[in-house]
Amino acid sequence: MSKEKTPVLGGSIPAFEMMIAAWTKLCITQPRLKPFIDVALTWSEKYYAKTHCTKAYIIAMCELFRCLIFRKVLLKYYFQS
Repeated sequence: MSKEKTPVLGGSIPAFEMMIAAWTKLCITQPRLKPFIDVALTWSEKYYAKTHCTKAYIIAMCELFRCLIFRKVLLKYYFQS
C-alpha cells in the first residue's frame, strides 16, 4: 500500500493542527457558530494535549520531517539533472 492512498501517522497530527486552526478562524468569521465550535475546540485541544505525552507524537513528527527532507533532496536531485 502506498501512503498516497493510505493515511499515515506522519500526516495525522499536522492535519489535526490544521483542523484546530481552521475552527479557530471560523469562530472569527462566523460568530454565530462560536458556541458550537468552542465545544468542539475544547475536546479537540484536550485530545491534542495528550498527543505530546505519547511516543506516537514523536514518531509522527519524525515521519513528517523525514518525508519533507526526502522530498527536498529528491527535488534537488531531479532539478540538477
